Amino acid sequence: MRGLSRTTLFSVAAMLGLALLAIPSSISSSGLASAQPAGEALLAKKVARLSAKASANKGIISLDSSAFEDVMSKPRNYSVVVLFTAISPEFNCVPCLNFDPEYKLVASGWSKLADKSQLYFSVLDFKAGQEIFQKMGMNSAPSVLYFPATASQSTQDRYDFGRLGFQAEPFANWLNARAGTSIKVQRPIDYMDVCIKIIGTIACLFTVYQLFTKAGKILGSKYIWSAVSMFTIFIMISGHMWNQIRNPPYTAPGRDGRPGFIAQGFQNQFGLESQIVAVLYALICGSAIVLISVVPKIENPTQQRLVVWAAMCFFGFFFSVLIKFFQVKNPGYPFTLLFK
Repeated sequence: MRGLSRTTLFSVAAMLGLALLAIPSSISSSGLASAQPAGEALLAKKVARLSAKASANKGIISLDSSAFEDVMSKPRNYSVVVLFTAISPEFNCVPCLNFDPEYKLVASGWSKLADKSQLYFSVLDFKAGQEIFQKMGMNSAPSVLYFPATASQSTQDRYDFGRLGFQAEPFANWLNARAGTSIKVQRPIDYMDVCIKIIGTIACLFTVYQLFTKAGKILGSKYIWSAVSMFTIFIMISGHMWNQIRNPPYTAPGRDGRPGFIAQGFQNQFGLESQIVAVLYALICGSAIVLISVVPKIENPTQQRLVVWAAMCFFGFFFSVLIKFFQVKNPGYPFTLLFK
């Protein structure tokens, strides 16, 4: 009986020991199981909040310093592309204004995708996030950084504006290659450009018809060749070839938000700007042609004198406008005429 009781006591003690060992493991496993759903719920809530902000602002999340830290904090199962910019009027950042509509165009293409929870577009202006600019070592704008999912802030990829340019298409291709998305850039229809092309096509067809019917007179006319030559010269000296090579935006928002047509500095220009310069050259040249060709044919002295004064005033006015145009483009331009 004594041997039996000792065996029974030993068995009971062993079972109690195993039970005590099992208690911590069950507590830790239950704590881990409860922590995992809590983390997933926090991440789901965060993603829902970011998606709501993006949907409310045409696919772009506006950030400040605290919002940037929140977006980049863990848990994070999504990628983030951040545009560091300075579009406030006091900074006068022309490249920032040029790239801003292109960036929004790519974000608009992303907002049309079925699954938008794996990537978010955001903008951090220098005025609202100076601390982040200093933290990230940003000393120029605009800059675009891509932060992959689950990576730290030190893991980033920078968009090269010097090599790829400011257009939406190369930026979308660059981003698709890194995020695995299929963003397509769909530019809005430029009805003015369509009208110009239609009118140009009609004019070309009419010209071809006239060439076939009156080929001899037209091809031998010095006025036709003079007009074609001057048109070509005006287009070329106004920066048309630069536009074809660089493909700049037609206009960009000014400091007051209205469309601007003069790009600051001689290294930048808009499409509309070159057209305005071409028209000014044509008006100045036209007044000179009147003085050279029209005035000598006027027999009445009074009429001749009036035409001379009108042509000279015309020439002086538009030449002053051209000089003022260059001065607005580059404030360091030293010359003026009528307009100070």
